[in-house]
Amino acid sequence: MPRTRKTGEGGLYYDKNRDLWIASVDIGFDKDGKRKQKRVSSRSQTIARKKLDALKLEIDNHGSPLGNQTVAEWGVSWLDDFKHKKPQTYRTYASLLKTWVNPIIGRKNLKEVRPSDLKRIYDSMRAAGKSTSTSRKVHQMLSGLFESARKDRLVSYNVVKDVTPPSAAKSARNAFTREQTAAIIHASSMFRDGTKWAVSLKAGIRQGERLGATVDAVDLRTGLFMVKWSLVEGNYDHGCGGTCSAKAAGHCPQKYLLVPDGMDYRVLKGRLMLVPPKSGEARTFPLTVELYAHLEKHLAQMGDRPNPFGLLWPAEDGSPMTARQDQAEWRALLQVAGIDHPEATTHWARHTAISEMTSSGAADRTIGEIVGHKSPGVTGRYQHTSNLDALEALNRAEGRLQIES
Repeated sequence: MPRTRKTGEGGLYYDKNRDLWIASVDIGFDKDGKRKQKRVSSRSQTIARKKLDALKLEIDNHGSPLGNQTVAEWGVSWLDDFKHKKPQTYRTYASLLKTWVNPIIGRKNLKEVRPSDLKRIYDSMRAAGKSTSTSRKVHQMLSGLFESARKDRLVSYNVVKDVTPPSAAKSARNAFTREQTAAIIHASSMFRDGTKWAVSLKAGIRQGERLGATVDAVDLRTGLFMVKWSLVEGNYDHGCGGTCSAKAAGHCPQKYLLVPDGMDYRVLKGRLMLVPPKSGEARTFPLTVELYAHLEKHLAQMGDRPNPFGLLWPAEDGSPMTARQDQAEWRALLQVAGIDHPEATTHWARHTAISEMTSSGAADRTIGEIVGHKSPGVTGRYQHTSNLDALEALNRAEGRLQIES
């Protein structure tokens, strides 16, 4: 009498027509009572048997076989969870997957990825001259991707945890000298919205925070500046159900704008929207006497220009200024100031502010509160810096920029 094979035991046979060794294992029954099987195959009997043993081990350990999705396939599914979160996060992760991950391991099954595969990604990024901060961002992204795959029983463990992340760069951030900073601030007075560069160079606000600042961010009564919005470009999604021929969702005739779930936001124009700053929380910093005077004058002169969105530094026609327009104005400002640094992005202003506050002796915690840094070591309590401490730090840094004539 033939032996009855139990669920999960498996069998191996040779298919002469296909010239394949096929291993199969029962994994239970479907809702109609029909037997469900999982099959693996190989032209080698030895390899087919190894695949069968691995399949049986997966069933023993997890109760069912792990999935067969490739990294690229799971990446698409995983990214869907970010569509309704911060727009820039989705766009950044999609770009990193497309540019660095999928070309190297995109076709590999998730459960077959090894630490050496991830190292190949980081090596290729290093060879291409990418910064270690970008490599660390890929590492962080992959950790999240494989952790979600583990929770979905597509892999048995998170392989990224076995890989040491790329080392953080030790080099100093790019920043202007005190003389250069003073020259830029002086030149900014020749620009209609030059106050935004003074605020950026002294208080270190980010580009999105600068472009998303609203008129009510400045409280002349209390002498405080509130960073509560950041301007970002939202992402479009197909509204056609996949029936249009457009590859990019932005070209779909029925496209719609993805808006963040559970997050305050304001759609301004087209894809441009306001979302909370990077830290997720609004922050305030006190205005020095000089910044207060500049902003008071700026607000008084805003009445004769269109400003339907209530922005502090809008474009000429009152619409939100894009990152590209902002960068172009920055280039023009550096040229007027006589600064020969064509590689200098607007982020140099932030680095300069942090550098000046550090050199003036301000505590890291105080600087972090002003510029919106959150220490990765903070897990619970978050100590609040008093406005007096922050004002002292800003005044000391500002004093360093006063170049004697």
